[in-house]
Amino acid sequence: MSMQGDGQDGVTMEGLAAVGNEATEEGSAAAAVPGVGQLGLYLAVFMGISWALMYFIPTGLLFTVLLPASFYMLFGVVVFCPLISGGWPFAPPLGNWTPSDGIWKPGLGTTALIIGAAVAGPLFTGNVYPKFPLFPVGFWWGIILFATTLWYAFVWNGWPLNQNCSPAVRCFGGAGIILAVTAALWQLVNLGGTPFAGAPFDPKGPFQAEWFFGFLVWTIVWIQAFSNVLTFQQWPFYKFGQPFGEIANTVVCVCLGWVCWTVSLKFLTPTFSFAAVAGSIIGMQNFHGAIFGYYPFLKFKQPVRGICNFLTEIALSFVWIALLRVLMRPIVAKVQAAGLPFDANVVAVLFTLHLVALLTLMHNFFFLRAPFPPSGPPPAPE
Repeated sequence: MSMQGDGQDGVTMEGLAAVGNEATEEGSAAAAVPGVGQLGLYLAVFMGISWALMYFIPTGLLFTVLLPASFYMLFGVVVFCPLISGGWPFAPPLGNWTPSDGIWKPGLGTTALIIGAAVAGPLFTGNVYPKFPLFPVGFWWGIILFATTLWYAFVWNGWPLNQNCSPAVRCFGGAGIILAVTAALWQLVNLGGTPFAGAPFDPKGPFQAEWFFGFLVWTIVWIQAFSNVLTFQQWPFYKFGQPFGEIANTVVCVCLGWVCWTVSLKFLTPTFSFAAVAGSIIGMQNFHGAIFGYYPFLKFKQPVRGICNFLTEIALSFVWIALLRVLMRPIVAKVQAAGLPFDANVVAVLFTLHLVALLTLMHNFFFLRAPFPPSGPPPAPE
């Protein structure tokens, strides 16, 4: 499934469909759209790979270096995907790619760029600005980067660059906008209540870092719910025109994120609220839209499609929570033995979003979902 809604931002639905058709014709094994059972197996394979990575990578390295750095991998995946750069420089639909290039050029080429971002990002924030340690401060900076990336791609549709600029300008300009907004939002954070309170890199803003983390995770739930390619497909905001629809969408997502976070804290522990519940909803939105293509609600138009999508994703999130309670036990035991400050809820959300979602999106966008045919564009909302 391409990360593109209604063709507003320069990558047309027809163009993506053409890319999908060309690539489908290229692969003889890609004759039919995969069924829901095949897609379930596809997800299970990436769950298995992700579990193995979590179990076999040394725990300290994984949780104190690789996972905080992976926020930059999530940033890179979105920047190089169709929503922002149009797949430039290596992947379809706007990159230097033809069906004869197969999957390795866009797959390996873009993966190298994403890994480069995951190396350069922490080096910059650790040594240039704001000069903080990757662990644990990188998590607090990283969630701002992640939320801003999704906000720019899902809510703002890469506006205004995607309407007017080349793929390269969209890529670098979009990345610059995301990083600038991240740096500005970082000034809202304070590190009170942490060992880093009052450090030179403490912005001393109005919102405590761990509270702000949970708030942003809940805001991401709504950014994805009203995104251009997931759940409600930006209904009803696309009716308002640019940039008024994007402004309204932003306000609604922030307000709903604040309500969900503050109300849930009256009944749930913080990590169960943001990591188990909100993190699982984010994962299910991603999997249901990007892997399963809104199954089985394509026959409906928005907002009925979105309501059915959202209710299904919430129900699946609680199944996911129960499943990960079992699957994550060996990982949680390793984390506890290492003395790291991550409970079962946080381990589960890192598995869901920083491994399963990250790997499936990379494979979907850049390795063109091989051996299945590339995902086609989502249907129009109405």
